[in-house]
Amino acid sequence: MDRLAYIVLPLAGGALIAAQAPINARLRGIVGSPMASAALSFVVGTVVLVVATLVVGQGSSLVSAGGGPWWAYLGGFCGAVLVVSTLVSAPRLGVTTTFVAVILGQVVLAALIDRFGWLGQVSIPFTAERAIAIVLLLVSLVLLTRRA
Repeated sequence: MDRLAYIVLPLAGGALIAAQAPINARLRGIVGSPMASAALSFVVGTVVLVVATLVVGQGSSLVSAGGGPWWAYLGGFCGAVLVVSTLVSAPRLGVTTTFVAVILGQVVLAALIDRFGWLGQVSIPFTAERAIAIVLLLVSLVLLTRRA
């Protein structure tokens, strides 16, 4: 896969996460509970991923579960926190403000993971460009949360 595809994939994923908040908010209105709507969202996602895993012939990979460090299994927890937090915040702040906050949180933690090589990642220096990018995201969040 070329470099452009590696940029387009997370862009598409990020766009779908933005759509996920109002979709899950609508589901919350139907079922009446943020936790239940998040759980239903994950059930659908789990079914889709299991079917996709089987379709591409990688079902046998599922039997390898349990062989890694404890923290390697926390991705679902992180996703659950994201879904519930955006589900609760988006109707009150708006989707744009909610996701600028999400992106700022992602970039700050990503910069720390890069800098210190946490979670098995290669250490990447924290540069002035990275600091400026984080400050600009923070400025964006401040501007979006100001009351007129």
